[in-house]
Amino acid sequence: MRKFDLFRRNRNEQDKMLGKISLYVLAVAILLILFEKVIGHLPAISVSISTFIQHLNTLISPFIMGFAIAYIMNPFMKFFERHFIHMFKFCDTHRKLTRTFCILLNYTIVIGGTVWIVIYLLPEIRDSIIAFATNISVYSDAMNERIRYIFDQIPYIDSQDVNNVIDRIMAPIKHMSENAPELIEAIATNVYSFGRLTLNFIMAIFIAFYMLFDKERFAKKIEKAAYALSSEEKAKQFLYNTERVHLIFNEFIVGKAIDSLIIGILAFIGMSLIQAPFPLILALIIGVTNMIPYFGPFIGAIPSILITLLIDPPLAVVVSIFILILQQFDGNILGPKILGDSVDLSPLWIILAVMIGGAFMGPIGMFIGVPVFATVKVFGGEYIDRLYWRKYPSSNPLNLSKKSEEEENKEN
Repeated sequence: MRKFDLFRRNRNEQDKMLGKISLYVLAVAILLILFEKVIGHLPAISVSISTFIQHLNTLISPFIMGFAIAYIMNPFMKFFERHFIHMFKFCDTHRKLTRTFCILLNYTIVIGGTVWIVIYLLPEIRDSIIAFATNISVYSDAMNERIRYIFDQIPYIDSQDVNNVIDRIMAPIKHMSENAPELIEAIATNVYSFGRLTLNFIMAIFIAFYMLFDKERFAKKIEKAAYALSSEEKAKQFLYNTERVHLIFNEFIVGKAIDSLIIGILAFIGMSLIQAPFPLILALIIGVTNMIPYFGPFIGAIPSILITLLIDPPLAVVVSIFILILQQFDGNILGPKILGDSVDLSPLWIILAVMIGGAFMGPIGMFIGVPVFATVKVFGGEYIDRLYWRKYPSSNPLNLSKKSEEEENKEN
């Protein structure tokens, strides 16, 4: 009887082992079949994934645009709201009505400015671009004549060789300029893309309105979720760090936008006074590229000087001097006044942020990369500090003090 029990126990263990092996074999066979099906239909799957991503992007793009609009308008709305509540007792007792009025006032200013640009500036910019692109061959020939005259005075240099080099450099630009009017008209008449962008923008305006109106309620829901999904200490730390990131991005984006707007206006006034060609285009180039930290002024100066050099070489020297003075004013007076220490990065970090951001996201990445790197630097530096003092609480092999280390981080 005891031998029979032992045999039955061994038989049960063998059955369980065989059952496990069978399940493993079945699972492997199913995975192999699925893998073969996936590989065989990989193009169709990739198309489906791509289509899904496109639909998802179409769905969430108004919300992303709305959040961006609300984020940029929030400081200006707070400015109006704070002053109205301080000046009028009615606004203090009717906060929701005041909030609505401030949002609509922001929209009126922004939409009014946009309409003004579309009605007055956009046609002038388009006409200036078409005029420049159409006459670029004339400007190039005139410049070649000037170069030929200058180098004909030098016996050791053949002016024709210099002109040949310049013609090769200008050939792609001439080819693009020949099709510039048709290209601009094609872009302007692309009804589908323009209509879809307009629809998304209108939806984003309404989404931004509700985000601004109920921003405190949204913030409370985020705080509630943080406390519900983690411990109280981690939730407090998360919300504190979120506020720090917000301050870095908000101060940099709003400050840089105001700084670039002022520089663009000053550039237009200066270019008009020195009678530079196409002052509106040059000012627009300088103002927009100024949004890119560190490299922006140089990026904007190069096309401005080249355009002037192509049309009026002596005036290009004056334009170069004016842009240099404007950059010095921005870098030493206006920029520090508006931006302050919003990012607190050394030039080396700014260059690295602009290069990496530009490599991943183009011009937008060159702009966004700086506050992103500033955030990484702040939290990365604090993490390294914690690791160091946790590992060397008393020995301190580098003879660092917490105070000197904080000062060093600020200098860098």
